[in-house]
Parts: sequence; C-alpha cells; structure tokens
Amino acid sequence: MMTIAISNQKIRVSDNTIRRSLMVLLAFIMTHLITYQKLPFSPDYRFPIIPFSIFLIYGLFICETNTWNYRRLSKKVKLGYDLNSVLLIIRTNLLYCTFIFTILSLLQMLIFQYVMNPFRFVGLLGVCMMISLIETGVFVLRGYARGNGTLTFNKLASSAKSLSIVRNGELRTIAEEEISCFVHQNGCVFLIDKEGNKLITQYESLSEVEEKLSHLFFRANRQTIISRSAIQSLQKDVNNKLRVQLTHLQECIMVSRYKSRELKTWFKADHSA
Repeated sequence: MMTIAISNQKIRVSDNTIRRSLMVLLAFIMTHLITYQKLPFSPDYRFPIIPFSIFLIYGLFICETNTWNYRRLSKKVKLGYDLNSVLLIIRTNLLYCTFIFTILSLLQMLIFQYVMNPFRFVGLLGVCMMISLIETGVFVLRGYARGNGTLTFNKLASSAKSLSIVRNGELRTIAEEEISCFVHQNGCVFLIDKEGNKLITQYESLSEVEEKLSHLFFRANRQTIISRSAIQSLQKDVNNKLRVQLTHLQECIMVSRYKSRELKTWFKADHSA
C-alpha cells in the first residue's frame, strides 16, 4: 500500500512539473511574438524579463486555478464525464479565468501607470481563455481515460445519458431520465423505469451497471442503484439510517448510516449544480 501511494504521488508531481514547464515555454513564446516582437537571434536582442514575468504570472495563476477547480468539482459532483458535468467544469474554469485576468490586468495598469487598449485586453483575454479551455479539455480526457479505461459501445451510450439493454433478443436503448432504479434480485439485475415497469437486463452485477451510468445515479446499497430524479423523499430512520422513497415504487430503499452522509452530499450537490 505504501508503494502504491508513493507511486501515485510521483505521478502527480511529474504531471505538475510538465504542466508548469509548458507554461514557462508558452510564456516565452508569447512574450517574443506579442510584446517584444523580437527573436533571440535578432540584432540588439535583450531578454524581455518584465513582459516574460507578466505572461508567466498570468499563465500560472490561471492554470493553477484550473487544476484546483477541476479537482474540487470532480469531488463535489462525482464527475461522470457526461455532457452536463463537462460543461459545468468548462463554464466555471472560463469564469475564473476571466476574473483572474481582469484582476491581474488592473493591478498591472496600476503598477505601470498606463491604460490598456480595449482591443488588446479582449485579445489577451481570448488567448488566456483558449489556454484555459485546452487545459480543461486535457484534464477531462485524461480523467475519463483513467477512470473508464477502453471506450466501448456501452460507455458511449452512457456518455449520451442512456443505457443499452438486451430485451427479447433485441438491443434497446433507454434514456437515463426514464430510469427509476436498478435492483439485484435472485441473481438477476432488473431495471425499473418511471412507469413502474420491471425489465430484466443482461448484466450480471450492479457494479457492472454502475460504471456505465452518469453521476446522476447512486449506489444506495448492495441490492439497489437509484436515480436522483426519481427520489421523492429522504427520511431519517433509526441508527442514522435513511429511508429513500422513489417515485412509482411502493417499498422504501434503506441506506445504511455509513452511506447516508454520502447520499445526502450527492443529492444536495446535484441539486445545486
């Protein structure tokens, strides 16, 4: 266990080193192409330390904020890499990027006593937003690859917020919003839709189903996966357990006290998102 923890830490350090090194290189290129407009082999060349430092500060602030925000939202919404989760992260990162760029630009104008041309301001903001967008895209793609492995037909269906099941020898696609829950009974996995229909699936375990669903589903116990949109009420029970009432389902789903806090955090996070 110790070896694994150390190995993961080395990977994170290596990732950060590569990312920051690329930012130094990008700041160097942007300084020479946008501000100084001279290359190192040009006559009378002097290294533009101040413009380079400014570009580097902008880049590091934005990229570090991207990283922090991605990790924060990934934990908060239990990122399933569906369209809504990805758009939430992109939208938030671009908002933070705009805010940081504006604050740093105002500080820069106050320190150097000048007013930035509006067209230059918009142009540089666009460059920073493009960098933020590219970095966020890399985070999402790498997170998807690490968390989901090989991309299969079922995972593509999951990304489109639907699930494929075999029904009477035919492949049927069911949208996530139509699903109330999954139940494991008598060695079979059943899908219960929001009309109350109980459909047998080809899956052998709930774990197999769970990895194909978005963050809008929660593993309530060993026998049940529930949909957030199907939850009618959450009620406290003895020993800090939770009783979950689903739409079109008469029986309540019991959640242990060990998972009840996680369930409430997931439920509130999805509502706020």
